[in-house]
Amino acid sequence: MNEVIERPSSPATAIPPLAHTISTDVPNNPVLHPSSEASGLQKSLDALEAQTQSLRQALLAKNQECKATGATYGRHFKGYEAWFAADQAQLAANEHGYVAIPSLPITPAKVVLFLNYEMTRPQKRKLSDGSESTSTCGHEHAKQVVSALEQYRSNHAHEYRGVPEAQVNLRSDSRIRLLESSFKANEPERIKKAHALKAVGTRADTYDDSQLTNLATTGLKTRGPTTIWRAMRDRAMLLTSTSTAFRGDSSRSLLWSDMYCCDVPMNAKGRGEKIRALTLIADSSKVNTTGRVDEHGAFRHLCVELCPIGALALLFFAHFHIINSPVPNFTIDFDDPEYGQYGRREWYELFTFSTSKDCKREMQYASEWLS
Repeated sequence: MNEVIERPSSPATAIPPLAHTISTDVPNNPVLHPSSEASGLQKSLDALEAQTQSLRQALLAKNQECKATGATYGRHFKGYEAWFAADQAQLAANEHGYVAIPSLPITPAKVVLFLNYEMTRPQKRKLSDGSESTSTCGHEHAKQVVSALEQYRSNHAHEYRGVPEAQVNLRSDSRIRLLESSFKANEPERIKKAHALKAVGTRADTYDDSQLTNLATTGLKTRGPTTIWRAMRDRAMLLTSTSTAFRGDSSRSLLWSDMYCCDVPMNAKGRGEKIRALTLIADSSKVNTTGRVDEHGAFRHLCVELCPIGALALLFFAHFHIINSPVPNFTIDFDDPEYGQYGRREWYELFTFSTSKDCKREMQYASEWLS
């Protein structure tokens, strides 16, 4: 028989004591509740969005500070704000219970109303004699208005995320596209009307001899260096624009380097006779729609008070001898790669009718009318 051998059972293994005790202290960084964490993250994202939008707007402002586009767009935006506020105030006064709509945010519906107004209003609301202008705004003006308002809408759309209409590109709206097309379709008739008025004679945007003489001589009665310089500037700008076809932007952007003298044939004085003329280049030598550079001539006037060349001479006299501006550096810089083989000249960038004594600041639209 098989013998059963009984072995003694092994002793129970002792469990070693724990090396440390479990702490019941609250940790320094507790786990946030999901809703609190999401709320904090959203605040951080909002701050990041605001910071980047501010950076973008600062860069846009810097890019436009040396261009006329920024000032022009700003003028159109101010015109829109002023007209829309006045229009809504009138509606609220005339219609009981009507609540005026704010001009901001810019939406397609608001721009449609403003464009409709721009289509029929005169180019300048009042002339110097108090009469209404006969010229209306053209297609290019309408395009510029839409571009100006679209730029503002795009730059500030992030401030109105809760307004779906403020996120819509203006030119994607069928109503605005139709109005722009209407401006373009009306352009031939508008030009035809303007030419007809020129043919029969109109008082729009002009002065008679007595008014012009009075304006030109008033500037000669000022006192004080700065006041005299400004008066000579305004007088020269007036006589230059009334003696040539220079208007608006062309006069304001006229540079020193846009003026030169040449001999012009004058057969009325005799065969082969020539007279000296001051030639002005329009819009800093930009070409017109036919590819030509526009040049306008000014001649000495028999009446000294109305002579545009004498007025420009007095302006430069006031610049150098009354406000004592320094003579610019006439040295040619051939190291500037942007100016080609002829080099860069500092005085080429000076404005004739500037709002600053160093002649480096171009006169803006608002300054021209205020002066």
